[in-house]
Amino acid sequence: MIYIGENIKRLRRERELTQETLADFLGVTFQSVSKWERGESYPDITFLPSIASFFDVSYDELLGFDETFKEKKVQEYIDEYNNMRLKDSPYVYEMMSRAVKEFPGEFRLLVRYLEMLIATKSNTNSDSELILEEVEKIYGNIIRYCTNDTIRMWAKRLVCMYYNTLCYKTKKEKYTEKTREMAKEMPKMTDSGDYIMTIINLPDDEHYAACDEALENEILLLMGTVNNKIHYKKKFSTEYEIEAKEKLVKMVEMFYDDGNYGKCYRSMIYALGDLGRLYFEIGDEANALKYLEKCATQAVKHDGMPEETKLGSLIMEGHVYKKTKYGKTMSERMKDRFENSYNLSDEFKASKEFVKIIDILG
Repeated sequence: MIYIGENIKRLRRERELTQETLADFLGVTFQSVSKWERGESYPDITFLPSIASFFDVSYDELLGFDETFKEKKVQEYIDEYNNMRLKDSPYVYEMMSRAVKEFPGEFRLLVRYLEMLIATKSNTNSDSELILEEVEKIYGNIIRYCTNDTIRMWAKRLVCMYYNTLCYKTKKEKYTEKTREMAKEMPKMTDSGDYIMTIINLPDDEHYAACDEALENEILLLMGTVNNKIHYKKKFSTEYEIEAKEKLVKMVEMFYDDGNYGKCYRSMIYALGDLGRLYFEIGDEANALKYLEKCATQAVKHDGMPEETKLGSLIMEGHVYKKTKYGKTMSERMKDRFENSYNLSDEFKASKEFVKIIDILG
């Protein structure tokens, strides 16, 4: 944002000068100076050295370039993005569109705009490829000019998953190949910053915090990877999926033996719900009800937790879980799944046991 007109007016008044005096010195009309000060036009770039010299100020001060102000404004955009991105993607997309226009060279904003562009504009088959050129242009600029590896890898992950979406929606093999190539360029898990932070010599508190953070991310990745394996193209039987998910649940319970599942809480709730659905598929209504009730109870418990909770399990003791807001509560999400997504029979949903579970969710 350019403040040169406001600054010329301020500097002129501080020196008790008239617009005519400044205009005479610069060789322009006083109407030109008046338009600058009202923000209706800007001085020609050739006048900037003369104006700065006349007022004995730097170009930065004359133009109103304030690094502190810029950083504050950028951080405000990032904070709003973090608070709203999971609640209202269209709103956040519009906000980040404004942000990158205001700060076009700020890669912290550009990568977030990229995420919102993909999230809001690739929901339908027709929209998915329409944004391809813009996505690839932004990605190319980040990879070519950004020196922050975290942002570069973030952009790579976003575009990799975008190509994967295009592969599913368009059935074009070229997107499968692009996804494969990009995935191979990304660091292995053992090369990740999370893991490396647990190895390097850090002060005690920082070391243990890094270990806790890495453990949570590793457990979360493990849960996701197991799900990605057992659900891929329905290779495995329902009985196999049940056994695998039950082992997964026990593993998470082992790490979080205080019953607070930290960053894995949402995934744990989904796993319990999936077990209820899977047991129903094989006709075991007793176990279906058992896991659906567990799922509902944990969803309500999670919704009622404070924004920050200190974990008390043996391995994660003292680690703070910061609950993220996702728009809908977990109770609302699971109620919708139970009633509309799990393909439970009408007879089963009419049973008093199932109705009781729905009542738990509110």
